Amino acid sequence: MELTLWGELRGSGEVGGNVRGVLDMIGTNEEFINMTLSVLMAPE
Repeated sequence: MELTLWGELRGSGEVGGNVRGVLDMIGTNEEFINMTLSVLMAPE
């Protein structure tokens, strides 16, 4: 997020908007992401 703010202060508003959108999507899908990582990291 700090990198997003840094870029926005230097005129990269579009990039900042894209990053914010991705961070929002990750937050929305956090539970699914955590479940998937648990399955992938489980010992066989």
